[in-house]
Amino acid sequence: MKKALQSKLFRQYSLMLASVFFISSVVYLFVSYGMAHYYLQQVQTRIHLNMADTLIEDHRLVEHGKLDESAVSKTFERYMLLNPSLQIYLLDQQGNILRYAADKKKILRSQVSMQPIKAMLNQPDSGKWPLGDDPRSLQEKKPFSVARLPNKNGEENYYLYVIIQDSIEEDVNRQLQESLMLKLGVYALGFSLLIGLLLGVLLFSRLIRRIAFLSDKIQRFRQDLAQDVPPAKKNRNELDQLQNDMSALSSQIQTQVHQLEQSDEQRRFLLSRLSHDLRTPLTNLLGYMEQAEKQGTDPYLSTAYQNGLKLKHYLDQLFDFAKIDLQSFMLTKEELSLSEFCFDLFSDYLARNPNPDWKIDVSDNYLYEFDPVYMESALINLFDNALKYGQGEVCFALKPVDEGVVLSVCSQGEPLEASTEKQLTSSSFQIDSGLGLSIVRVITEKHGGQFCYVRRAEYNCFEIRLPALKGS
Repeated sequence: MKKALQSKLFRQYSLMLASVFFISSVVYLFVSYGMAHYYLQQVQTRIHLNMADTLIEDHRLVEHGKLDESAVSKTFERYMLLNPSLQIYLLDQQGNILRYAADKKKILRSQVSMQPIKAMLNQPDSGKWPLGDDPRSLQEKKPFSVARLPNKNGEENYYLYVIIQDSIEEDVNRQLQESLMLKLGVYALGFSLLIGLLLGVLLFSRLIRRIAFLSDKIQRFRQDLAQDVPPAKKNRNELDQLQNDMSALSSQIQTQVHQLEQSDEQRRFLLSRLSHDLRTPLTNLLGYMEQAEKQGTDPYLSTAYQNGLKLKHYLDQLFDFAKIDLQSFMLTKEELSLSEFCFDLFSDYLARNPNPDWKIDVSDNYLYEFDPVYMESALINLFDNALKYGQGEVCFALKPVDEGVVLSVCSQGEPLEASTEKQLTSSSFQIDSGLGLSIVRVITEKHGGQFCYVRRAEYNCFEIRLPALKGS
């Protein structure tokens, strides 16, 4: 559960679910309030449906089938004084307001719509009553009561239009806000949020837990191919099927990697045996050719002898590469002065290959644990590479850094192509980058370091970056 709560996906979906419940609760609250408000308006209309007829009858506004204007005037004046909240209007057939019992300053309309009035008169018992225009508002509509009135000649030309007083509506709205329905809406809002969060935890925790489990297993598998993804115990849903597919895929990858490792190991072993087997007859052949060269003057024999030496050099490199690239190969490390080792090696190399443009910059008294035989092989290969491809000045340097020590051989020349630069640091054997540099890379990696190429100004620099010794 704790792991699920820490998941971003879990938090996102839980928040989405809670948001859905929150929005639903707010909509429910507003709809409930609106429906209750509409319901109360309908109740008010039903209660006061016959108010206009009652006023006509109680105040005898019609005598002998004709409108008594004096009674109408008295009634309007009386209600203006005794009950100003009750709105009473006398309308003609077009809805024009002829008289009213209301505050004159509050009247904003001189005419109301006749459509709801006629609908009310034509269907008084429909159970659904329209709302009429409120003369004291340009937009608002209110429940009303209406009755026909005859004119002086006894014709039904007038209407008594009564707006149910605002005081009643305000009381009802206040009661509605304190009513159980509003409280239930608020309770529903809080309860829905709580349910949303609980359902998010219950519904998504299992899903997120499974996804997090698969993600963790896949990451572990990427870091260590020996830790495969286990299959699901049961195949009940798509997640189980996904886990089974990932398990099968991890097993297939492990099998292929194992086959590749076996094939690569066989290749390295075959390469080592082949180079070893070729060196023996080639050494004997070079010995006879050397004796024959001393006794004769054939120029072809001398050329063949020199090419044989080159071939022996390449076979020696191939043998060294095949040997050190084996997984079973172990270095024989000694703690020596790397500074003195590099200086002596550089001096000996210059003695055999004199060159005035070669310089050395080695820090004094730097102790390091390394294999002197194979470190010499790595540096000799870098020197040979600089001698063969470098142009002008060559600098050999040893510089201690915070991360360990850097051995670099820099030579002037054109920058390497991107493809060649990529091959230099590749984990596989690359013929184009040179067998000697591949040997340097493997020896560096066996020492726990990194072999890299850096372009500085006009110099191509090949660096052996060795890590700092533990406890140093």
